[in-house]
This record gives sequence, C-alpha cells and structure tokens, in this order.
Amino acid sequence: MTTEPGTYRVADNSPVAFVDALAVWVPLAHEELVTTARRYNAVIKYKQLGEHVQERSGIRTRMLLTNWIGKLLEEVAILAKAAGGPPLTSLCVRQDGTIGDGYAKAPKSVTDVPGEDIEVYAAEHRLLCYRAYNAVGLPADGGRPELTKEVAERRAARRAATEPVPRPRCPTCYTELPALGCCDYCA
Repeated sequence: MTTEPGTYRVADNSPVAFVDALAVWVPLAHEELVTTARRYNAVIKYKQLGEHVQERSGIRTRMLLTNWIGKLLEEVAILAKAAGGPPLTSLCVRQDGTIGDGYAKAPKSVTDVPGEDIEVYAAEHRLLCYRAYNAVGLPADGGRPELTKEVAERRAARRAATEPVPRPRCPTCYTELPALGCCDYCA
C-alpha cells in the first residue's frame, strides 16, 4: 500500500517537507497581501490565500487548511514586522469575514495591544495597510477603520433586532396608541 505525501510538488508528486513549502509560500502570501492592501477595504479569505500560494508555487498540501494557514500567516506577520511594514495579516479573514483567533497573538510592536473587540483591532490594522500601500479608493482624508462587510452586516442586524420597535402615536394628541390602534383620549 502506497502512501501519498501530505505536502508535495505537483509536477512529480514528490514529497516536500512542510517547512520547505512554507519557505516558498511565505513570500507568495506576502506579495498577495500587499496586492490586497492596494485596494481600499479589500480583504482576502483564508481559502483564497491558501489556494493562491499552492497554485503559484506548484507545491500543494493535503492537510486541512485550518491546520496550516495559521502557521503561514504567522510567518508572514514575522516577515512584515521585520521589514518594518504594516500588519498585512489583518487583510486575511475567514469565510464569514471575521479575523482568526490567532490574530491577537500575531507578531506586532510591543505597544500594540488588542482591545476588547478583535474585529475593530484588525480593522485599524487594515487601515494602516491601505495607507502604507496607497490603496486605490482610499479617501483623501486617509479613510477610517472599517469592519468587513459580513461582520458589519451581522452587527447591524443584531442591533436592529435588539432595538425597540416604535409604537404608533395618535396623530392628534401624540400619545402612544394602545394595541387596538384607537386613541383612548381622542376617540
């Protein structure tokens, strides 16, 4: 019984050590994140980034994406920090638009501490990326941190669900109408 390698070169199905694959994938991921940073409010999904580095490198892995993408992003964060660049990994999000759990632990400056809301924290970092790479569509005022579209929509829906529904008022005396809809004072 033959066992296929977990990480392999597509051309000949030869095994590739995962650390060697990472060494090839990290610069490709960094480059793709810089490309993403050049479009204001753009993000890339884990799956897209994972597919990109595998396709471009000709090295694939049979591991589940969740088992290796974090390590790739960690290495990209180290590379970006060493180069004095912004935290590019803030641009890579899950399918649901949220930042991964590991983002709070990503390498950054010692004074940079995540607040209570990791999504807002990542949005602030994404803005740094857009500014650093002169993103197309960046407003003249430098823009503002924005949640991903998916996160913003979920939060807006939650807020709307918890806000009280205004009750109708009498057009004459402006008191709140009872359930039957007739004003007890003006009827």
